[in-house]
Amino acid sequence: MCGIIGYKGEENAKEKIAEGLKKLEYRGYDSAGAAILANPSIKVEKAEGSVENLSHNFNGKAGIGHTRWATHGGVNKANAHPHTDTEGKIAVAHNGIIENHSELREKLGEEKFESETDTEVIPHLLKKKLSEKKLEKALKETLSELKGSYAVTGLIESGEMIAFRKDSPLVIGVKENSFFVASDVMPFLEDTNKAIFLKDEDYAVIRDGELKIFNSGKQVNRQIEEIDWDAGQACKNGFEHFMKKEIHEQPETVKRAVFQDRSDIEEASKMIKDAKKVYLTGCGTASYAAMLGAKYLRSQGIEAYAEQSHEFEYMASHIDKDDLVIAVSQSGETADLLSALKKTDCPVLSVTNVVGSTLARNSDKTLYINAGPEIGVASTKAFTAQLTVLKLLSYAVAGEISKGRSSLLETAEKLEEVIKTNERELEKISDYLLEKDQCFFIGRNKGRELASEAALKLKELSYIHAEAFPGGEFKHGTLSLIEEGVPVFVFMLDDETNSLSNAVEAYSRGAELIGCGLTRQDVFKYFIQVPEDDNREILEIVPFQILAYETSLKKGNNPDKPRNLAKSVTVK
Repeated sequence: MCGIIGYKGEENAKEKIAEGLKKLEYRGYDSAGAAILANPSIKVEKAEGSVENLSHNFNGKAGIGHTRWATHGGVNKANAHPHTDTEGKIAVAHNGIIENHSELREKLGEEKFESETDTEVIPHLLKKKLSEKKLEKALKETLSELKGSYAVTGLIESGEMIAFRKDSPLVIGVKENSFFVASDVMPFLEDTNKAIFLKDEDYAVIRDGELKIFNSGKQVNRQIEEIDWDAGQACKNGFEHFMKKEIHEQPETVKRAVFQDRSDIEEASKMIKDAKKVYLTGCGTASYAAMLGAKYLRSQGIEAYAEQSHEFEYMASHIDKDDLVIAVSQSGETADLLSALKKTDCPVLSVTNVVGSTLARNSDKTLYINAGPEIGVASTKAFTAQLTVLKLLSYAVAGEISKGRSSLLETAEKLEEVIKTNERELEKISDYLLEKDQCFFIGRNKGRELASEAALKLKELSYIHAEAFPGGEFKHGTLSLIEEGVPVFVFMLDDETNSLSNAVEAYSRGAELIGCGLTRQDVFKYFIQVPEDDNREILEIVPFQILAYETSLKKGNNPDKPRNLAKSVTVK
């Protein structure tokens, strides 16, 4: 998730870009850059690290800026945005993933490219189209060739500013004869509260003080909305906390996780198939993603095992050089994980969110989950993005990448429905939990990891004692803790019959049951409904993120900053 800002109007663009970038830096802080239409040419400045490293030396009435959260290509000046065509007549800033960038690079000619990024295909492709057609037609044809998710703003040396989007947010701020283009409203909120939120596959041209918006070759009208957020709210897209914002971003972030470069997925798949054994490891939430990842791979005939990193360290000496370790971490800086990897002598495939992290630098191959900065300490969108990448890997092992992508994109489309369908029930459950001191979570097969992650979310945010157990293990000791009124959450994923049987064992001893699955049973006090889906575990965990968030709020806690915890655990 990168931040983009554009301005075209009567004032000095460099000041608007500089101010806007500072307000967007929460979206990415690997590198920054700006391009100003300084008659008669476009001037570009880039810097590694913070936006404060930009000097903003160029003057002009139009400009674009970018603060980067790296997805394709390392963290360096060459990969910083904006990117231009070979003649510097087009400059663009981009947020998202161009899925088919490898094919486009080959088609356009590798010799034209100066960076490793997927973004650079956009100015080269647009320049090719512009050599044959007028701008509006060239934009339409450019969009038709791009696959993936993107929000783009750009400058044309002839004076126009452009903007277009698909599956990534982009908003246009309107102020008399001036226009802003940005990832969200925060960069221009002090100048104007009037905004147009572009729809998927909209493309816009700003020239001579006039804005025109098109879709599928036809000019369209988009409503100007008045925004009543303050700057703090805008940083969170109007949500009260980063965690809630990040929960609601998951329909988008799951899609972004799907848009992996095909060659990267195929290379990672080959590493898996060539390995004698595969070991997956992570800590906390990432460990549950690793455990599910091992189950995905075993379903494809791969000998795969999972262990939390702090325990994996003790078995590292038994791992053969012909094995493979898949390391899962949001930050890529988790001390237990990095320590364990130092004790292994086999290839490492990492699944992480942070380009340039220690884990990424020390891995033989890295797949980025592309979730963007996750500010809330409790992981939400990173977890579902990790599951998405691991599930896609399992499809790749089976030679079914296209099928996997289609399946996971369908899952992403259902996430918003799952959230809306369960809002009222989750509100009731959070009220109910306020009076409880402890609760239990059970599940079988993939439901076991969901139970563990749901329990972790609830206890780390609400401070209610919550424990998770495999459904079949519950009666082998823990059932003795059940007394009248104790909540037991039951995941019905994979083995509904036996999961329900385990739940009834607790129910008959006074437990109050909360179910999650396809069909409500009479024994449940509350029930979280999810639709049928091939990747149902991704759908089922999201309501429990919301439940933990709501319960935390009602207890007077700060869900973004739970006590005693840190976002990245860099000590053992």
